[in-house]
Amino acid sequence: MKYDIAVAVPTYNRAEYLEETLEAILGQTYPATEIIVVDDGSTDHTPDILARYGKRITAIRIANSGCTVARKTAVDASSSPWLAFCDSDDIWLPHHLERRATLLEKYPAVDFSFANGQFFGPTAVDSCIYDYAPAGWWENLGVANADQCLLLDQGFYVPLLRFNPAWPSTVLLSRALYDKVGGIDPRYAYMVAEDGDIMRKAVLHGTTLCDFAVTVRQRRHAGNTSGSELKSRLGKYQILQNHIQLAIAPEHWHTDIDNAIAETLNDALTMAYYAEDKPLMRDIVSKLGVRRLSGKNRLRCLASMLPPTFLNFYRQIKP
Repeated sequence: MKYDIAVAVPTYNRAEYLEETLEAILGQTYPATEIIVVDDGSTDHTPDILARYGKRITAIRIANSGCTVARKTAVDASSSPWLAFCDSDDIWLPHHLERRATLLEKYPAVDFSFANGQFFGPTAVDSCIYDYAPAGWWENLGVANADQCLLLDQGFYVPLLRFNPAWPSTVLLSRALYDKVGGIDPRYAYMVAEDGDIMRKAVLHGTTLCDFAVTVRQRRHAGNTSGSELKSRLGKYQILQNHIQLAIAPEHWHTDIDNAIAETLNDALTMAYYAEDKPLMRDIVSKLGVRRLSGKNRLRCLASMLPPTFLNFYRQIKP
């Protein structure tokens, strides 16, 4: 069976990586039907690179609006019934789309799937996306089948609150599911971890396939948006808060979401403390409430109110 797949590629000032990304997409053993690249107002020579590809891709340029809007613009400009995403500094392995299509044919009920990815690049540690799950997280999901896959239902939403293994460059979903969940939400335009919103909504309304095969190389470098762990936590908080306030998630999971919010904001406060960002610490406490601070974070908040001279003296005498 032939699956028509549109590839959405948002890019902003990634001229040094973009060509390698596009060559990997064009070199797939299972060709994409459409490749739409949206230049989000780049100020480097990105337009020159895109011009070289002529009709092999569809290039669209917009005023700088954030990755979310650029990705949404690419989807809106496509017409294929299946959607794949690729960030403009990542690289698909040659069989990425073939693997996605093969699994679709074998599991026709699936309308949302994602794979594992290997980190590479100047700031990368030799590891994969899936390696960063909390202890016991994968074991609680079950055992992969002979195809190295897990089939997951809507209940996957709850473990997804703690850890999200579905990174954009590994994802394939049906346009029908994309439309059903309301598509990409532009309110998260400049927010780190913005992709977590549609991934979680896809799980709520679709049938999910988690593929343990590595089919993508995810580049790590100084310019990665995802490199800001603190901003990522704050973005995740906003998404989860909206999933309660906007009734996106069923009410019976609101307690689980609220617990995930508390864990996320406590992590963010710890990071803000070590960054010595007192205004942000106060803002996080106002969101979380003093009663929900972890014991260590209560001490950190107290320590942040002490004079610097006292803290320096304390550090000198502390064994």
